[in-house]
Amino acid sequence: MLLSATAEKLEREGVQTLAVVAADARRARMFFRYRRPRMPVGADPDLTTHRAYGLPNAAITPELLEAVQSKATQLLGELKQPEVPTAEAYDTLGRLDGYQVTEGDAAEAQRHQVQLLGQFLIDRDGVVRWANVECARDQLAGLAQMPSDEELLAAARAV
Repeated sequence: MLLSATAEKLEREGVQTLAVVAADARRARMFFRYRRPRMPVGADPDLTTHRAYGLPNAAITPELLEAVQSKATQLLGELKQPEVPTAEAYDTLGRLDGYQVTEGDAAEAQRHQVQLLGQFLIDRDGVVRWANVECARDQLAGLAQMPSDEELLAAARAV
């Protein structure tokens, strides 16, 4: 997991990382059994934390679906996987991970639509000192874009 490597670098700077996933704890445990995180992870199926930090969720639109499929196609290329039709890219990525959508997953997706992600640096007093919200700067072009390690480390050093 990319965030695990970043968390280790942040820890060397004295920053503790906590990931919060928008999933049921049981489903998250199943996923993390195969992809062990190297940081604490909390499960928040009701998105309470996401809402508290102002993370938006987007309605599923044709434009958003196209952006998701485009990002999946790009990732498949980076993984040196055989080319697939763009409309199949997201499902192909899931199969590579051995992921199988359950009825619960489908219901959760309908309930949450597309939950956007964020990264926050919070000081010891609980004050947010730096934030990055997916798509806030670049709209749909910012989908699935996380700040680089260098950007996060620079922000952590500045806090």
